[in-house]
Amino acid sequence: MKSDVVIIGGGISGLSLAFYCAGAGLKTTLLEKNDSVGGSFNSHQFSENGLKFWLEMGAHTCYNSYQNLLDIVEACNISDTIIPREKVPFSLLIDNKVTSLMSALNIFEVLKSIPAIFSLKKDGLSVREYYSKIVGQENYNKVLSHFFSAVPSQPTDDFPADMMFKSRPKRKEVLKNYTFTNGLQSVARAIAKRRGINVFTSQDVTGVEMLDGRYVITTAGGGSYSAATLALATPSAVSSHLLQSIDPAIAGHLGKLKAASVDSVGVIIRKGDLSVKPVAALISPNDIFYSAVSRDVVPDEHFRGFAFHFKPGLSEEKKMKRITEALGVSTAKIAHTCQVTNVVPSLRVGHKEWLESMDRMLSGKNILLTGNYFGGMAIEDCVSRSRSESERMKNM
Repeated sequence: MKSDVVIIGGGISGLSLAFYCAGAGLKTTLLEKNDSVGGSFNSHQFSENGLKFWLEMGAHTCYNSYQNLLDIVEACNISDTIIPREKVPFSLLIDNKVTSLMSALNIFEVLKSIPAIFSLKKDGLSVREYYSKIVGQENYNKVLSHFFSAVPSQPTDDFPADMMFKSRPKRKEVLKNYTFTNGLQSVARAIAKRRGINVFTSQDVTGVEMLDGRYVITTAGGGSYSAATLALATPSAVSSHLLQSIDPAIAGHLGKLKAASVDSVGVIIRKGDLSVKPVAALISPNDIFYSAVSRDVVPDEHFRGFAFHFKPGLSEEKKMKRITEALGVSTAKIAHTCQVTNVVPSLRVGHKEWLESMDRMLSGKNILLTGNYFGGMAIEDCVSRSRSESERMKNM
């Protein structure tokens, strides 16, 4: 199949790039290795006796500062499916007991350290270097480091402080934080239905080569796709591997990045079988899981759900044992489980310099790269990168 552009990867990065390419009038093909699009927009669906319930297994929140994403949502005519998230707390789990984040902080240390926020700059500092000066070393080690690590489900001490949380202009007429009636994956599905985007799922790409001035992409199932422009919206290691024979320099530069694997286990429990108070997430310091993100932000009459994000390499038995201990339930009370493994980038101080070099290497080439390892890991960072890459393509 011939296209103007072939995009490998059907997460929000690949889908938003497809949206922009199709909007520019390009014949756009998107290849996704899984049987459905979405990537970290993974709203697992469960039904029992006619009752339906979804649980986020990856990303879980959008904000009114996500202006590029909101533009896409509006273009897809799904703004009316935006719903608020309930104001329930992020809580600590200490000795299997739920407690507040504030109760674990040393307020005197906070008061002593907080003036530094007015003079300290994030540029060039790691998360540990910056925030330990803002809240104090003890508070950072005891509480804040675990909260930050829960965001990308990996230790974040050495992450660039200026890429952890960003200030962006906000759409005041939109809810401050929100989700969608059927979960975030409904956004992915809406984009995939856009005119001009040809989506093929269950397409595990095995190779890319250049023939007669066009990129030829082959899949494990024997499929073959060609395009004038190649776009990669996959983890950096996958993109590096696929580009080895096409552009060894770019492949090598991508290979410098590190990433972490996250094993996520979702559990759905009948509401009456769980006594834990409603929470946005449980964060358990020095545990085998980074966080347990709850569906309590969108209350359901019949079910509750938690997505436990575990450190890699643990047995299924050990993970399930820890889940039942943390929630105070027996395995017999768990109505449904699901599992997914995600790859997330491990960003480091100096990433901006890496990115500047990458963009210089891409200049003038009909190779597009997007993903969560460029301007940041937030949803809006992914969409913004896709938009800038589509604009670069227009100018080539």
